[in-house]
Amino acid sequence: MQAILAEITFYEAFFKVHYTKGFRLTYPMPLPTSVAGIFGAMLGIERKEIKDEFKEMLFGSGILSYEGFTIENETFLQYKTARVQKGVVRTQIVNHPTYLIAIAGQSERITKYFNSLKDNNFVYLPYGGQNDFFIEDLTINGVANVIQSEVVSNYAPQDMVIGLESSETTLNILPVMHTYSPNPNFYFVLKGVLKLKERVNVIENSNIAVYPLEMFKIVYG
Repeated sequence: MQAILAEITFYEAFFKVHYTKGFRLTYPMPLPTSVAGIFGAMLGIERKEIKDEFKEMLFGSGILSYEGFTIENETFLQYKTARVQKGVVRTQIVNHPTYLIAIAGQSERITKYFNSLKDNNFVYLPYGGQNDFFIEDLTINGVANVIQSEVVSNYAPQDMVIGLESSETTLNILPVMHTYSPNPNFYFVLKGVLKLKERVNVIENSNIAVYPLEMFKIVYG
């Protein structure tokens, strides 16, 4: 199995934590479903076709750099019968992040996708979770091997984690709609690596874990 790696930078990004309402939290890096949406945009795959097109493919992302988190106030209008209600919600934003994103699968399909992307011939430019978070830079890094490892540097279900590889590891714990276990929490690594109970698919030399879409609620953004 092989993977295409791309480095992508946004001015700002917001990948909504699905369980929050009054205060809108962001995942620090895109989940596999959002990564599939990013590659789908670059390849010109329609949103409704992504699930079938990327069947048996694996996706993941890691954060290379960012300039912290900021809070923004967003105004919204809510229409109820004949009345219009105006409100403000606070939204957490990832400031100027650069991500390493990956799509993995059998070599034939990866070669096909890579040949479409390698000359920066993107059908659509992706956005950082919402269409008002614009891309700053995008580079296709190349193709890497996928290996099995119990050490990951991006994210994993909490129930799979047995410890941190370093006392300097920095992470967030956030709920994700997934089917790996009844526990919704995932560990998101901002710095350092996690030690897992079992080996998972990771990108060689980066420890970016990649996961199948069917293990997550399908939200491409």
